[in-house]
Amino acid sequence: MIKKEIYFSEAEPSDAAAFIDFMNQVALETDFLVMDETGFGFSQEQMETIFEAGIENPRELCLLAKVGSEVIGAISVKSFRQFRISHIGTIFIAIKKEYWGHGIGSILLEEVSHWAKEVGLLSRLELTVQVRNQAAVHLYQKFGFEIEGTQKRGARTDEGEWLDLYYMGKLI
Repeated sequence: MIKKEIYFSEAEPSDAAAFIDFMNQVALETDFLVMDETGFGFSQEQMETIFEAGIENPRELCLLAKVGSEVIGAISVKSFRQFRISHIGTIFIAIKKEYWGHGIGSILLEEVSHWAKEVGLLSRLELTVQVRNQAAVHLYQKFGFEIEGTQKRGARTDEGEWLDLYYMGKLI
């Protein structure tokens, strides 16, 4: 077994190209994400701008798991500007299939939970997940997320099969 050193860092504009490669790969590896074979819809310049804006916004975070310069996992927390919902952080997380089951998702979720408590600007984290993705549902529950509802036909497979989604949330 080859050992690889994985490190975690906040996304910077210089990570844009590697992040796009990562997103395009995970889109091909799993149908648990909304993306499909059409790939990731942002250019390198757009991602650089998004990462720069995220660094400057205290209510947002994008953490990357990397092996060298290769992105192997990512978690982001986005929030809304409107005051009435600015306390909510929406989570997106993805890991390259080769690294599933190695605790990377747990580390990323732990870091986001710690960050949200430390910063103190968000009082709720939320996400959606396909009901059939039981490994992810279990992981989120391990970190205190609760199933708050089900969105019937919230997504579908490439073959057109309807999929239900769970709405999950965690209070900070």
